[in-house]
Amino acid sequence: MIYLLIASFLWGTSFIAGKIAYNMFDPSLVVALRYIFASIILSPVTISFMRQEKETINKKDFFMLILLGILTYPLTSMLQFIGLSFTSASSATTIIGIEPIMITMIGFIFFKEKTSPIVFFLGIIAFLGVALTVGVSALENVSFFGCFLVFLSTIVVSFWVQLSKKVLTKINSNYYTALTIQLGTIFALPIMLFLVKNWKIYYSLKGIIALLYLIVGCSIGAGWFWNKGLERSEASKSGIFLALEPVFGILFAVLILGEKLNFLSIIGIILVILSAAICMILPKQKS
Repeated sequence: MIYLLIASFLWGTSFIAGKIAYNMFDPSLVVALRYIFASIILSPVTISFMRQEKETINKKDFFMLILLGILTYPLTSMLQFIGLSFTSASSATTIIGIEPIMITMIGFIFFKEKTSPIVFFLGIIAFLGVALTVGVSALENVSFFGCFLVFLSTIVVSFWVQLSKKVLTKINSNYYTALTIQLGTIFALPIMLFLVKNWKIYYSLKGIIALLYLIVGCSIGAGWFWNKGLERSEASKSGIFLALEPVFGILFAVLILGEKLNFLSIIGIILVILSAAICMILPKQKS
């Protein structure tokens, strides 16, 4: 479970890095560059896979990797970041908090995954915690279209979490991370570049550092830690940790950007952390 916790931390801090990078690049261009450079860095891993393990997957597995690559990285990022451009960050963050519940529901309806009532309950608590964390500001500057796009991203996340769990039984997480990032980037790149509205680059040291962090930490690092953790846990339980993303984001917004937390936000953070902590303890109790 520690792998899932680290992945949630890295993805959560991507909100701060992204905000800094947007001062230098167009949001769609940030997403495109993030995955292009991540794909290049991971090329040695793919070469190793082609030399040693390519016989382990068939055509059906290969097409599944393409689908998962598009769903996991470019599509999820684009839905979230384009949605954020139409609505407030707090309202989008609240919707992202639905992910634990959505993963459990999608798993139960489409994948016939048996889920413990306590896990479903923890998902609800985690969502309520996220809602409290962002506070009443979630009700301000709300755009239906923007919220709808972010909501769609939670459905996309739920499907790739469930589907990737099965593929990871066949492919090592190191190879899986590299292949999905690269295949997703290759097939989604034309759409990402088409959505770029401003090609101007306003160079700054902070912007370059933020982009590097998004590439190495939030794409390669978070992807590897998440896939490693998903190999060893149930999809519904892993979804609880996604609720920690906005919590980490808000905490770092306080530390780095100087934003302030109210009483409800503090209670919300405690609820989310407790939900994830109990989820981590559950396997030990069962054993």
